[in-house]
Amino acid sequence: MRKQWRCFFCDEVFTRRQDAAEHFGCDDGCEADAPVCKIAAHEGHLVRYIRKLEDELRRRMHEDHDLHRAIYTLEAEKQREVRAAEERGYTKGVQDMKAQGFCTDPQAHKISAAA
Repeated sequence: MRKQWRCFFCDEVFTRRQDAAEHFGCDDGCEADAPVCKIAAHEGHLVRYIRKLEDELRRRMHEDHDLHRAIYTLEAEKQREVRAAEERGYTKGVQDMKAQGFCTDPQAHKISAAA
């Protein structure tokens, strides 16, 4: 038996998940969602547009929108670049110190156990 959804307002039965989601709305937690039969919209394209806007709003509220993903990607790339620049700077500093004669003995800066 296939899964079915029945609207208790208009008694319409849906066998496709997409059709049911379009009729009922996609977000169970939103009180503003109303079944299509309760919305005074007779054109199917208007209902699809409303559901699309509801979905976009839900994604923005949960920070799961394409915009948020792009921001997170840019932040991660920037952090990688900063980390790489810091590591290059540190490596250059160590090389410069070695070139100037500092830190020639790797044991010179270790803390002794007796101290």
